[in-house]
Amino acid sequence: MKKAAFISLVIVGLMVFSKCTRSANEQQLQALQRQVQQLQDSLQFIREHYKPGLGELMTTIQYNHGKLWFAGILHNWPLANFEIGEIRETARAAQEIETDRPEVKDMPMLYPALDSVQAAVDAQDEKRFRQAFSFLTTTCNNCHKANHFAFNIITVPTAPPATNQQYNLAQ
Repeated sequence: MKKAAFISLVIVGLMVFSKCTRSANEQQLQALQRQVQQLQDSLQFIREHYKPGLGELMTTIQYNHGKLWFAGILHNWPLANFEIGEIRETARAAQEIETDRPEVKDMPMLYPALDSVQAAVDAQDEKRFRQAFSFLTTTCNNCHKANHFAFNIITVPTAPPATNQQYNLAQ
């Protein structure tokens, strides 16, 4: 009898423990689900409220355009390659973020000019780079003209946009 009572007591104890454990696990799962939902809500808020405007994206492209020039004329081909990638990335971001802006429809006109600069960088050919960069700069201005921003004229830079960066490769 004592043995049966002990076994019954152990079984009841295990059932209570199992129920408590299951309840604790469910509470932990619910807490984690609430955290995931809060993070998703925060991310959605950021996506909706903290997007750069087209002007900020174009300023980034202009900045990289200037760095690209100095990298190319000083034969820092890895940096020039990097800056081309940055311009492409920012142009794509503009197309993805600023879908309601009509100017963005002309963004693809930039890609053939970037391809031309990329070919010159890949060939490590300064003369070809200068010609391709001129084509890129003209393309920027043509896009501005086509979108009623002709007053925003891009030129070949005369001074580095970032003076705290070395544009030539270390000797």
